[in-house]
Amino acid sequence: MTTADVAPTGLARGLGWFSVALGIGELVAPKKLAQLIGIEEDGATSFVMRLLGAREITAGLGVLAAPQRPGTLWARVAGDIIDLGLLGLAAGTKRTSAPRLAAAVAAVGGVMALDIIAARRADKVRDAANQPVIFSVTINKPPREVYDFFRKLDRLPLFMDWLESVTETSGTRSTWVAKLPVGTVSWDATITEDTPGEAIAWEALDSLVETEGRVTFTRTPGRDMTEVRVEMKLGFSGMGPSAKLAKYFAKPQIKGDLRRLKQVIETGEVLMSDASQHTKPHPAQPSEEHDKAPKLFIANETTAVKGVTP
Repeated sequence: MTTADVAPTGLARGLGWFSVALGIGELVAPKKLAQLIGIEEDGATSFVMRLLGAREITAGLGVLAAPQRPGTLWARVAGDIIDLGLLGLAAGTKRTSAPRLAAAVAAVGGVMALDIIAARRADKVRDAANQPVIFSVTINKPPREVYDFFRKLDRLPLFMDWLESVTETSGTRSTWVAKLPVGTVSWDATITEDTPGEAIAWEALDSLVETEGRVTFTRTPGRDMTEVRVEMKLGFSGMGPSAKLAKYFAKPQIKGDLRRLKQVIETGEVLMSDASQHTKPHPAQPSEEHDKAPKLFIANETTAVKGVTP
């Protein structure tokens, strides 16, 4: 198991509590702390120390509230740089103790190194959590033909059985309607990339369910066939995308959607099976993962009929 598999909350929480404790000390006893690091107290020293104390407490509470978020840890690194700069300014005055000041610089440098380590670990965890779910299928049609079929967004419910409708409201905007277990939900989406015959990408706007998707259409080597590759991110409003959430909910759905897309384009219909282990008709050649996975959306009855042409 790598550090990217486990949130680095232990080190982050330790740094958070250290920051809070230091901040309280700077607020309560600024003169003593100034003397401890080799700076003689004057009128401005206590004021500056209390400001630094307030900053430390704020930063520490931010880390403790969200130890897995790199932003709060990088904010601590920025604070460390400020502290080193202030110590450097203090070193240029005559009212300082050089040995104590040097020790303070070393201490701040050590804490800064720990802050950087924790922030980089959090970055790795965030990047791993934001990885999209990826799945692909090969369709026996040329890339431009598959792209043209997919690009007409009102056709998506033909193979995305959880969609009720997709209505294009402009060249790049559209409204999607689907069924959740708690009822019908709709959201607007915008196309963020559109390269005819090659790729199309979109993202949801102001939606409870946050989705980002990208589909590429690549000609297979030596044959006039298309590899359709889907990359999908899934999250809920305020939480951001989650690789685990996408893998748990979206990947089985994507696999079924691509299987139905292949059937609609190649045969003009979704081939249905009535195998005994299923209570309702379902796309032929279902995967065990797709059948057992929890459903984020409720599937509609298939709307594809024989004779549909791209």
